[in-house]
Amino acid sequence: MNVAVNGRGLPAGFEDLEKYVAYWGEKTSQERWQRRSAASMEDIRAFYDDVLGRADDIITYLDPYPLDDLPEEAAQLSCLLFALVNCSMAVELHGEPRAIFSPFPHGVRILKGVSPLG
Repeated sequence: MNVAVNGRGLPAGFEDLEKYVAYWGEKTSQERWQRRSAASMEDIRAFYDDVLGRADDIITYLDPYPLDDLPEEAAQLSCLLFALVNCSMAVELHGEPRAIFSPFPHGVRILKGVSPLG
């Protein structure tokens, strides 16, 4: 699978989400967590609202592809969807970028996430 992400572009029809690729389109769970942890709630909320509003379209677009053989643009779109899941913790649970009383940065590292975009 060719999973080149970070600024590579999205499939046609998702141009409205291009503005998020450079920051939120990270390839691994660790990188996505670091982005969320460093972002402001204002930025997290804007990303969350925009991508959540397109989540059904994203899932419909991605559904025909096997996860381990995504075209590059579909892989980038998947990374945005995974970042949405990560940001949902801040919006729906914590009310801030990181868990309350959680030091940042800390020494916990996510070594392996869900393959291939973990």
